Amino acid sequence: MARGTAKFDPAILQRLRATREVGGHLLSATELAKLLGTSKARVLAYEAGSSVPEPGRIRELAQIFRVHPRELYEPTRGRYDQIKDLRSYAGLTAAELAAQIGVSRTTYRDIETLAILPVRDDGTLPLRLSEALGIPLRMVHRSLDHHPVAADRRAAIAKHLTSIFDRAHVQYQPAVVDPNEAPLVEITELLRRPASVVCRLVNHELGLYRNLLKRHAIASLSVAYAQSAKAAEDAAREGEVLERQITEHPVRAASTLVRFLAEAMTSQQWRTVVTLLEAGSVWAPEQAEHEEAQVWQALSARGIVVAERERASTSDGVRMIITAEGWRRSIQQAPLYGCLYPRVASPRLSTRTATRAHRPQAPYAA
Repeated sequence: MARGTAKFDPAILQRLRATREVGGHLLSATELAKLLGTSKARVLAYEAGSSVPEPGRIRELAQIFRVHPRELYEPTRGRYDQIKDLRSYAGLTAAELAAQIGVSRTTYRDIETLAILPVRDDGTLPLRLSEALGIPLRMVHRSLDHHPVAADRRAAIAKHLTSIFDRAHVQYQPAVVDPNEAPLVEITELLRRPASVVCRLVNHELGLYRNLLKRHAIASLSVAYAQSAKAAEDAAREGEVLERQITEHPVRAASTLVRFLAEAMTSQQWRTVVTLLEAGSVWAPEQAEHEEAQVWQALSARGIVVAERERASTSDGVRMIITAEGWRRSIQQAPLYGCLYPRVASPRLSTRTATRAHRPQAPYAA
């Protein structure tokens, strides 16, 4: 059992049978056993804690007593639920949930025990988990982010990044890292991505770190040469903020890289988004090719694009428009996508296309 995973609470089942009426009366162990299709001995074993019901059986118990399956588990006591908890609350076995979200048992095991999403995914797996578990998407991301193994992984990445970022403090030396350096090799293994991709991403973060150092140095000079007390105070305050950002940057960078790679679009999706960022909209036929339709479906499901249906004189189609949130996220992550997919040209933006972004109205269905 994973560290901190919620456990079935036999005392709660005892209390439900003793206090909650079903069909106008309290159930005996024999009556409950009959409703469950099992023996009285098994029900008493559940209540004694000597036997733990399977998720499906917990779902049946919850239905009988008209409570949420989550109520049959011990409280999480201030910690965040993990995917295993959420699956148990939904009354699903690992095999059932794996089948519902369309992944193998091995892949699902990595999600549950290691908080690792598969590399070869279209970015919609968290959405599929959200739908299968009947919970908001933010709860899926939160459960993955706060998994103990995920926290350990981010801490390890941050430690290696700290050693890499130290070189940015050395004058007259290029602040870059290459794929064969030991810290980068360790980060590559933790992120499960090609060394070339990780190298580009880490060098990008290293460049951001060096820019923070530069701004901090300028703020220090501004304090020394300020023309007034207020100007000196403002510069000192800015320097303090930058100093905190410098100290926190390895941890922030580790979180950024883990989250970005977990949710990254495929190269074809990003190429499509780049076109939308430049053109504002794209006309897509109703009967799109299978691969193209999958791209639109994935982008729509993630809230990146919205379809505006229009009728042409000879054929039906949809005009795909990037949403306001899709625009914001894509612009913000464009440098990271440039590291992930260097062969895809960066978007050439204009004020005109920025005004074409819309909020989602209705998802596109092929």
